Amino acid sequence: MAEQRPADARPQPSAVAPRPLLLRILDVPVHWAWLDPLAGPVRDLVHRVEPRWLADLLHGSPIGHPLHPILAQVVVGSWTSSALVDALTLTGLVPDDLEEGAEAASTTLAATGLAAALPTIASGWTDWSDLHEDQQRLGLVHAAGNYAATAMVALSLVQRWRGRRTSGRLWSMAALTTATAGAALGGHLAYRWAAGASHAEHVPHVAPEGWYAVGAWDDLEVDSPAKAQLGDVPVVVVRTHTGVTVLADSCSHLAAPLSGGRVVRERGEDCLVCPWHGSTFRLADGSVAHGPATAPQPVLASRVEPDGTVLARVVELPGVAASPGLDSRAG
Repeated sequence: MAEQRPADARPQPSAVAPRPLLLRILDVPVHWAWLDPLAGPVRDLVHRVEPRWLADLLHGSPIGHPLHPILAQVVVGSWTSSALVDALTLTGLVPDDLEEGAEAASTTLAATGLAAALPTIASGWTDWSDLHEDQQRLGLVHAAGNYAATAMVALSLVQRWRGRRTSGRLWSMAALTTATAGAALGGHLAYRWAAGASHAEHVPHVAPEGWYAVGAWDDLEVDSPAKAQLGDVPVVVVRTHTGVTVLADSCSHLAAPLSGGRVVRERGEDCLVCPWHGSTFRLADGSVAHGPATAPQPVLASRVEPDGTVLARVVELPGVAASPGLDSRAG
């Protein structure tokens, strides 16, 4: 009798669990390629009409933080407060002797949010114009929802000024509902699709500790960025007339390879320009000279050995160790 083989005890593959319903709903616009013919001309228009200094300001590059979400807090906060006062009034929870004050407060809050919407929209279009195509599709739907909410708030104010307070309050509450949906798409764009997040923040956490060879001085051309590896982390090595700088290769804006960029002089400082969207980083410290990037580019410590070997190591965060070193550590 042939020997009977034991049953396969390995776990069998299970059915793939579906993605959460909310995630599937929020991701729908990402697949709408029919939005691309609209996105292209709008993107080109934004780039054409905005001077560099204004684009930097609207991106938030001078403050080191995206400006759009800061401004959006004023808009959403004002409209939320206004709609809450309106809801309390409509449900009779505001005493009669306080209704006039409540109406004045709600109107002022709605108008404040409407005024703040203008720079918020401008900063949003500026950020949107330097995103990937899939992110831009989602951004267009996000913008459409917020424009609808803005129109509803404007209509609410018109109704109030015409003495139709109940209608104005209802439009205010409808605007908040619409703005909430738009804000959900905006948050999804930021957190799920990483628009506005730093794409180089991970470098101090994943680069190995210790010094590693990243090139040879004689092989590096002046003002010609060269790609190298520090463990599993890609870096860009830039030799200038004054020395050598090593930075994380993934641009903090959208992870473009900075090794494909070019070296320029900005106000007497050596800078590296991203090949994708033109973010410009100072080689001295990785700070942003021009957007759309707002987060600085991680700069690694570097030195040149007597034999011309260029060494680099990650600059560890205070109290946070780098990843364990590799056996091929040099120096």
